[in-house]
Amino acid sequence: MNKGQLAYKVEEEIDLKWKDTLRDICEVARICLHNLVGSNTPPLPRCYEQEFEQAAIHLGKEHVLEMVRLDSEKRAYTMRTAILQASERIGQAKGLLEHFDKEARKELENMESQLRRIDTEILELKNLGIKGIVDSARSLKDSGKGFVAELSDVIEKISLQQDMLRELVHKVHEDPLTGVFNRRAWERDLQSLAQAFQQDGTFSYCIVMADLDNFKEINDRYGHPVGDAVLRQFAGLVREHFSTDATVYRYGGDEFSIISRQELEDVRNELEKLRKRLKGAVFIAMNGKVQIKLSVSFGLSKGDASRPVHDVISEADQMLYLAKKAGRDCIRCAQVL
Repeated sequence: MNKGQLAYKVEEEIDLKWKDTLRDICEVARICLHNLVGSNTPPLPRCYEQEFEQAAIHLGKEHVLEMVRLDSEKRAYTMRTAILQASERIGQAKGLLEHFDKEARKELENMESQLRRIDTEILELKNLGIKGIVDSARSLKDSGKGFVAELSDVIEKISLQQDMLRELVHKVHEDPLTGVFNRRAWERDLQSLAQAFQQDGTFSYCIVMADLDNFKEINDRYGHPVGDAVLRQFAGLVREHFSTDATVYRYGGDEFSIISRQELEDVRNELEKLRKRLKGAVFIAMNGKVQIKLSVSFGLSKGDASRPVHDVISEADQMLYLAKKAGRDCIRCAQVL
């Protein structure tokens, strides 16, 4: 299989539709549970169902409701089908990776076999006369030429496989709409943070949760294509602003997250600069026919080796909630003592 065929295969197999749907459902469920806990709602199925529906409508993700409602005829959740199909696609991608690994190992075994044969011929020279040494040297030279050619071919194949693997990993960790990292990359990097603490517990980091204010109104008024254009432009602006100091992720819907290794006050100052920059920005859609101005709310929290990473995320999320409650277009920061 050549690189073009494999790239097409990967594009066909890694279907992001189901992952996006599952991510939307998780996002709605997170907001639903947050609201239920905050309002002390009794744990009744009816209450949970109503709150989930309200959260989906509020986030502009009404399509997830059909994925979790009970089919009265089949008596089964369509969500289960979505999970199984997503699992199947992930398994197919895993199969491709295993195939690459198997082919690379096979080529390396062939190389090792050639090296062992050459080593054997060199040792046999000790028992030969002058003529035998000359003949063996000629034979070894010819073998060497063939080996170099085979080695070159193996290196080229491995290089191609590495390029394909890098492309696959990039696709898996990139948000297809905005081009920034996605939720899968976010989870990967959080694990890296936790592992880094085990080796060096002296460094700190900051987590930012950002949410576009009144984004649902943009979708309701202009439609989702305009909303998507705004998300793309916003993500590009944030990535440019934090080009060297932090990593930007699309957390879900119109919510983004940032992981930075800067100090808390430095991150806060950068967010304030970004907030003011956004107030003066105009987002363009439909070839300039639609021009939109928007604001963003930010929640900021600091983490280090003394705190579980998920506690820092929860705190940043709570700060975002306080920013929204305070009137939006502002930053709320949790100062860790």
